Amino acid sequence: MMAERAALYARVSSARQEREQTVASQVAALHKAAAELGLQVPPQRCYVDEGFSGTRLDRPAFDAMRDAAADGLLDVVLVFAPDRLARNYVHQQVVLEELAARGVRVHFVERPIGEKAEDTLLVQMQGVIAEYERAKIIERTRRGRMHKVRTGQTPPFSRPPYGYRLVTSPDGRQKTVVLHEEEAAHVRDMYRWVLEEGLSARAVARRLTAQGVRPRRAARWTGASVRHLLVNPAFTGTAVYNRLMAAVPTRPRKAAALRKVAKSSHLLRPREQWQTVPIAPLVDEATQAAVKLQLARNKVLSSRNVQYHYLLRLLVVCGQCGLRMACFRRAQTNGRGDYHYYGCSRGPEDSGRAARCKAQYLRAEALDATVWSAVCQWLREPRILVEEVASWQEHREAEELSARERARLESTCGNLKRQVQRLVDAYQQGALRVDELKVRRTQLEAALEAARARAKELQAQHADEERLGEREAQLEAFAAAVREGLDALDFEGRQRLVRLLIERVVVTGEHVTIEHAVPLSGRFCRLRENDV
Repeated sequence: MMAERAALYARVSSARQEREQTVASQVAALHKAAAELGLQVPPQRCYVDEGFSGTRLDRPAFDAMRDAAADGLLDVVLVFAPDRLARNYVHQQVVLEELAARGVRVHFVERPIGEKAEDTLLVQMQGVIAEYERAKIIERTRRGRMHKVRTGQTPPFSRPPYGYRLVTSPDGRQKTVVLHEEEAAHVRDMYRWVLEEGLSARAVARRLTAQGVRPRRAARWTGASVRHLLVNPAFTGTAVYNRLMAAVPTRPRKAAALRKVAKSSHLLRPREQWQTVPIAPLVDEATQAAVKLQLARNKVLSSRNVQYHYLLRLLVVCGQCGLRMACFRRAQTNGRGDYHYYGCSRGPEDSGRAARCKAQYLRAEALDATVWSAVCQWLREPRILVEEVASWQEHREAEELSARERARLESTCGNLKRQVQRLVDAYQQGALRVDELKVRRTQLEAALEAARARAKELQAQHADEERLGEREAQLEAFAAAVREGLDALDFEGRQRLVRLLIERVVVTGEHVTIEHAVPLSGRFCRLRENDV
């Protein structure tokens, strides 16, 4: 009589269980049971899944064992307990029926089953109890952690963010979050670089790597890790617990068979479920808010994926509809080159207005040259800068324009909100498809966000009016520092300088209004060379 072809299967679901060698104890118990039954288990028939949850069936070793059974290579499989096979009762029954159909017997070491109906019922009851037990463990663990965080018995995170560290009390029962002074200095440098130098998250990561500053767990910094760090609310003194919940990724980076945990992504919980814990702040809330705005601005102004050079990209605003003008390229019919334009082609679905904006397109070369000439003139003649500041202080038309602009933006926001609501109403009444609703709603919400951002800029500019008198002496020093290498600047250098000095360029017909970020008073010029 041929000996039965045996295999064993063991599983642990967490890294902690792996470290505590619980899978080794399972394998040892299975080998002992096999020896008692007179079975020989070859090494290639030892199927072990380490760090895979029992709530899923797509486990590498588990699939290999099922494939071997399907190929007729097994007669018996040893498993320590039913919950090692699967935590879900339905999954257990599916696998047991599948193996039985292949002529493979399953032997549970902890509680062997026989041929009686009572034994089958017992296995089924164990599967139901294992599923119930898992749900209770998850809920008890979650509530216990919430209580400990709420009462201060445990910190809001097991691994503190960069810039903080955990200090254990002498009795070892409590951990406290304190600043890590060396790392905190690096974090403050990151905030300063973004605010004072306008660096992007990727530029900050490159500078940290060049300086030899390494993150805790990776070999080098990345733009994503820097951005995640800078917007972390913990740095303002508010650590948040229970902010995220596990979820199945909608766009997984790895195939499902390669992920140890099915819910390998995260979603935000409702804000009312968040639990905040005060800790030592690294920066104030105003600084972090300013950094968020600067990062958003850097993202919009990024030169990546830009095929053609436009000096004033994202700075030109249509004076008729108040929205930013896009960049366009049109090929010449004679094949001698391309024309580049700034144009406003916003339709009703983009602007929220009843009709399309009829503003004329502007040649990019002419507008770029006009604005760059004005910038060079300001920097080469500091007297003009001083006169601009004096002119701004003597005349308050800018205040009236700003007030009217804020009122217009408020009206625009209200109009866009009504447009969004009308789209939702149309969808509910069946007049719009869901894909059309998504596209048009995304466009309207983007326009609404741009209007809100501009309103915030105007509010910040209004708050800075009282400090303008102190800048007169600084303007001459700034012009002198930049003037020397002005002619040697490449396109990227000119673009950075323009964005530093100019807030936006408003085009109304043939008139151009340059709104300065220094700030200075508005200067008016014409596009045509023969205009005075």
